[in-house]
Amino acid sequence: MEKLPLHELGLLRGAVEGHDTRYFGSLLALEQHADLMLRAGLIAPIPAGTQRDDDCQFYEATAAGCEFYAAHLSGLDERAVGRANAWGDHPQLVAAARALGRLLHAVERVADSAVVSNVSNAVD
Repeated sequence: MEKLPLHELGLLRGAVEGHDTRYFGSLLALEQHADLMLRAGLIAPIPAGTQRDDDCQFYEATAAGCEFYAAHLSGLDERAVGRANAWGDHPQLVAAARALGRLLHAVERVADSAVVSNVSNAVD
């Protein structure tokens, strides 16, 4: 069975659905799980003191996150309820994990190119 980023996908799903931690049993590793989604640009931290009309406490979905959700997570069936770590090897989650991997690879490649460009400009 492929190791899926279930907590990360659960965080995005919860943020889009209006309750960022809905699919978590504990908040102990929330920042660790959020890191991947932050780097991918799919969620953003909610500034302290922000008044909200939903139950999101820590993170909100970005426009890209909402698009990713619509494309890869919106049709999850009854196998993907409760805590994210219990969702298992759901075929739709496997596809979403692969799409997330491709997105993250592309984002990091662009970031690496920008660093190389900045170093090159500084040397010139």
